[in-house]
Order: sequence, then C-alpha cells, then structure tokens
Amino acid sequence: MDTAAPATDGGRYLAVHHSAEFRELRRRSSTFTLWASVAFFGWWFLGSLLATYAPDFFREKVAGPVNVGLLFVFLSFAFVVTLAAFYLRYARTHLDPLSEKIRADLEGAAR
Repeated sequence: MDTAAPATDGGRYLAVHHSAEFRELRRRSSTFTLWASVAFFGWWFLGSLLATYAPDFFREKVAGPVNVGLLFVFLSFAFVVTLAAFYLRYARTHLDPLSEKIRADLEGAAR
C-alpha cells in the first residue's frame, strides 16, 4: 500500500485551494450569493413589515378574491424562480469556465 500518494494529493489540493483562480471563483460565487440574499431577504422583510404595520394595504382587493397579500406571495415565488434563473446564467457564464480551468489544471497535475 502506497502511503505517499494521499500526502501528494493533499498538497495538490491545498495548492489549488490557495491559488488565485480558486480565490477568484470563491469571490465570484460569494458575491452573487450575497447580493441575491440581500435582494430576497429585503423583499421578504418588506412584505413582513407591510403585513405588520399596514395590514389594510395587504387586504386591498386586486381582482376577485385576489388581494395584495396573496399577490405578494405569488410574486415571492416568481422572485425565487427569477433568482434561480439568474444564478444558472451567472454560473454558466462566470463560474463554470473558471471551475473548468481549475479542474483541468488539477487533473493535468494528477497525470
């Protein structure tokens, strides 16, 4: 059993972890996650504040049995789907190319 291989692999992975490309990948991912979280939680807290301090506004009828509160919930679901679509596009254009480069470099070093 070869015990030197895991130490070599560990060194390789540590080198990747400390590389500029990997730091850039993590920065890009964290930046998008931060702004998406701020946007969604801002929307959600706005709804919570409106429901708490302006309940009559949430009870306003929009069309038939649909009121502003129900519309807000439906828009929240649409907002989540939109954020997911933006993330998929962002990942495909900004994160995937960099991660593929890191993976190719790592696999090339393994051969």
